[in-house]
Amino acid sequence: MDENFGTDLADTDYAGDPTPTDDGADFLGDSAGIDMPAMPTMWDDDPDAVPSPNAMPAMPTMTVPELDIDIEPSPEPPAPTPPRDDASLPDPAEAPAPETDETPAPDDGTYGTPTAWTADWFYQEVDGYCGPSSVAQIVSEYTGLDISDPQQLVDRALELGLFPNGDPSQGMTSKSMEILMEDQGVPCHLESSSISDLEEKLSDGYGVVTMVDSGEIWYPGEETVEDDTPDHALVVAGIDTERGVVILSDPGHPDGNQLEVPIDRFEDAWSDSGHEMLVADAPDADLADSTVDPTVAALAPRPWAIITLTHR
Repeated sequence: MDENFGTDLADTDYAGDPTPTDDGADFLGDSAGIDMPAMPTMWDDDPDAVPSPNAMPAMPTMTVPELDIDIEPSPEPPAPTPPRDDASLPDPAEAPAPETDETPAPDDGTYGTPTAWTADWFYQEVDGYCGPSSVAQIVSEYTGLDISDPQQLVDRALELGLFPNGDPSQGMTSKSMEILMEDQGVPCHLESSSISDLEEKLSDGYGVVTMVDSGEIWYPGEETVEDDTPDHALVVAGIDTERGVVILSDPGHPDGNQLEVPIDRFEDAWSDSGHEMLVADAPDADLADSTVDPTVAALAPRPWAIITLTHR
């Protein structure tokens, strides 16, 4: 092979080469033609000297370009909340009372306007006529018609077939009473309720007929055996909570105009029907106005009834 990768160094002639120096600078300078700068030294030409920090060569200064950035200042921390003493706490007694669905008690303790019914009441006189008589009172109050004889609505109920077997002495069901009242121009509905709801309806001016056990109202203590039978209908004129009475416009009792019975006695009699009541769909302005003068109401002219009087 022509190429020799193992040249014998003993045959090399160094006679014409420059004498190498310790650092090789002259050799490199002469051979490469480069003017090398002098290297700084930390020992001030004294190899045994201890290097001093002050003798360090100065480092080149770097200039950082300014950045055009808007930096928002940090928000100041909120001031600490001072401790509160007991005097600064709200008084529990001054806290507002929670709202309830209950109707607020009237100033005089009376729900409804009992005296508004004095001109509408009449005595039914015949067994089985309590339904038409109670309906007649509601219709008179709402329409202003003068229905002072139960026979007026009895005849109409017979025409509508609302008596069982066509016999008025057997009375009317609550559903038949609803039909008769709506037939006379007063929309209404049946519902089961409570004393508190009854108070609210009376306070708002609604006409109400309740289904009760008459014996517990008329003959308290004489009903030896509880029959739990609702056999009577009457108008509730008002409730006086201060005196603890329910005020009735009861057509079945000769003293039924503004008849008062204890609330618990009325509630017992009413519970026998499951607290059923017939309620007008809309309130009446006179019933919601507690300033009605019964004397003026009784003297006010009233138109004739819808039904022509007929007697048998």
